[in-house]
Amino acid sequence: MDIKTSYKVKEGETTIGVYVWEMPDGRWIGDDEGNFLSVASRKDNRQKIEMLAKAVRHYGIEEGKPKFLEGSRKIDDEEFEYQKQRLKWGLTPDPLDIGNYKDEMKKLKGGK
Repeated sequence: MDIKTSYKVKEGETTIGVYVWEMPDGRWIGDDEGNFLSVASRKDNRQKIEMLAKAVRHYGIEEGKPKFLEGSRKIDDEEFEYQKQRLKWGLTPDPLDIGNYKDEMKKLKGGK
């Protein structure tokens, strides 16, 4: 049920991300420790969206809707601490950051 995001991607940059359940007031379903009920997915994957909806209904929640967080991925607390350390070192916090990866590939190909 963990999701932490350490970077931003441009909209439309990737179809990979995470779905969370968003309540009508904008809050996401999660626990008191900041872990959100979520599922890793490609955008518009009906099977994953239904899995999340079933989990939400299991907890008696009948309102809200799935929200796709493009470019986000689920990480555990240990990886979150590692990403914070990378940030202190001046590195991109998430070595799997899709935007950073694409920029590095452009540089290798001689692009801007």
